Amino acid sequence: MGEKAECFHCHGSFNFNDQVKFKGLSQVDTPFHNTGLYNIDGKGGFPFPNRGLFESTLRAQDMGAFRAPSLRNVAVTAPYMHDGSIATLKEVLDFYAAGGRHITTGIYAGDGRTNPYKSDLITRINLSEQDKSDLIDFLGTLTDDKFLRNPRFSNPN
Repeated sequence: MGEKAECFHCHGSFNFNDQVKFKGLSQVDTPFHNTGLYNIDGKGGFPFPNRGLFESTLRAQDMGAFRAPSLRNVAVTAPYMHDGSIATLKEVLDFYAAGGRHITTGIYAGDGRTNPYKSDLITRINLSEQDKSDLIDFLGTLTDDKFLRNPRFSNPN
């Protein structure tokens, strides 16, 4: 919940996201964020058809903007990001620590760190390997094994 990595801005509620609503709440914010995952054209582009809020609004500033998911059970929901393009939690932390993703070859080549629509909260973070290990351990505590094994919530087929 500290300022070092800024995680709490998008994952700070009791649901570990930023779309909390509860009885009596007069307004529900549903923020969207561009985390610098892509920048395939040097102008903020994301691969079609997974371009975030832009798909609905067609506003350039909404390119690559997605809602922050809950971190509950995150240790068992790989692969990560909206398109499953990051395989492990360690790679997710490396991505955020770098301030975005720099893809050097292929059809998705581009420097997401310089995406013009990237959130100001996504900047380089100095995380040691121990910091990353501690964060992964913490994220593991958000897994509810009892819930995951409960037959009431299994596939009814």
